[in-house]
Amino acid sequence: MLSHHHRRSRGGFTVIEIVVVFIIIALMLVIIVPHFVLEVKARKAARVKADVAALNSALEHFALDNGKTAGYDASYADIRKYLNPQSDAYKLNGQDLLGDQFGPYVVGTRITVPLPTQEKLSSVTPREYWSPYQ
Repeated sequence: MLSHHHRRSRGGFTVIEIVVVFIIIALMLVIIVPHFVLEVKARKAARVKADVAALNSALEHFALDNGKTAGYDASYADIRKYLNPQSDAYKLNGQDLLGDQFGPYVVGTRITVPLPTQEKLSSVTPREYWSPYQ
C-alpha cells in the first residue's frame, strides 16, 4: 500500500524557476543590446566614411574627364556615373545612410561628412575619425 507521504512527481517548472530564467534573460539583454547597438552604429560610420571617399574619388574623375578646374561647382548627377552602382553612395542619391545630404561638390575641395551625421555617430566615432572628411 502507498503511504500518504509519497507524492507523485510532476513534470514542469515552478513559478520561481520561471522568474529566475526571465531575470537571467533580462540581465543578458541589458548587457548585450547596448553593445549590439554600438556595433551597428560603428558599421554605419565605416560605410559613411567609405561613401564620402568614393564621392571624392568620383569628383576627381569627373574633373579630369571633363577638364574642370578648381572651383567648378559640380552636381551629384555629374559625378554619379563615376560611382560603383552597388555602393551606398550611388544608391542613396547623394545622401548618407542616415539621410543627410553630402556635398557641395566643388572641384578641388573635399566633400565632407555632414555635421548631423558626425553628431549622430559621435558615440562610436571620435571627431578625428572623420579626418580628412570634416
